[in-house]
Amino acid sequence: MTTVKIAVIGAGLIGRKHAETITNSNKCSLAGICDVNPENKRLADELGVPFYESISDLLKNERPEGAIIATPNGQHASIAEICAKYTVHVLIEKPIADNIESARHIIRLENDSGIKILIGHHRRHSPLVMKAREVIQSGKLGKLVAASMIWTLLKPSEYFDQEWRTKRPEGGPVLINLIHEIDILRFICGDITKVYAQASSNTRNLEVEDSLNISVSLKNGVVASIIASDSASSPWSYESTTHENPYYFHTNKDCYYFFGTQGSLAFPTMEFWNYPDMKLAGWQYPMEKSEISVKRSDPLVNQLDHFCDVIVGRSDPAVTSSDAAKSLSSVLSILESIKTNLPIIVE
Repeated sequence: MTTVKIAVIGAGLIGRKHAETITNSNKCSLAGICDVNPENKRLADELGVPFYESISDLLKNERPEGAIIATPNGQHASIAEICAKYTVHVLIEKPIADNIESARHIIRLENDSGIKILIGHHRRHSPLVMKAREVIQSGKLGKLVAASMIWTLLKPSEYFDQEWRTKRPEGGPVLINLIHEIDILRFICGDITKVYAQASSNTRNLEVEDSLNISVSLKNGVVASIIASDSASSPWSYESTTHENPYYFHTNKDCYYFFGTQGSLAFPTMEFWNYPDMKLAGWQYPMEKSEISVKRSDPLVNQLDHFCDVIVGRSDPAVTSSDAAKSLSSVLSILESIKTNLPIIVE
């Protein structure tokens, strides 16, 4: 079987992970790696593929059918433009860009060039996330009324050796990490209409925030809250609780809760709580607990398989540039709320 050739542009933490995932796939092969830092040639040598410092040279010489853009957010639009010039389909790491203007440029690029663009909100390919969405949208919880998300962990000091992670507009946990929580909230519960956020930088005293509290209003009337910190010694985060990322210490806790009129769901243990008889429902009556089973698999592998299908025309992108722009808009509204100390309507 002929495999799809995919290049990786950007050899940082996530770029390395993408390159390794491609290498271990039977649906695609790694065409080469590009990075502006010549020291990252070591990764290409390790994986036995060509290394380039020029994106155009990589695309021209290796002729990949697809490329994964895993560079800092501010470079996504310009790199996608180069890929479009060579008619190379792209998977762009989340968020789609660092501002709405660049996101719109990517949307226009997709419409005008004919290339397919998949945005790397890889957690939408998680069986846990997909099952939670299925359960909630099936009405098993009754009418969804609220959601609560916790993302609290401790980033090691060396994480901040890369200066861009400490400064605006690209750095900070809102754009780098909480874009995941916002996208999952939209995917499972519906579109966001208003946010109000408060943030603190008191732990590290960096330009970017380290702790936040976010209040979210959804179009369907659901209210949600997100408490987040990357400076907390805590077991409650998606990375720790889902066991999907081997780099993290794993716990058997929950990080999200979804509340409905007829039942509630804890994630990722998938504990479902409800009254056995809604005619006998209220705080004085006992509730029952059950567990919804989910067959686990690696969302990054699932996303890569989907990208291969997109490249060869078997599937349309599961996360379009237009959809991803809505998640970006919500996140940028959170940053605006932090700056102004005001509720912000999400456009």
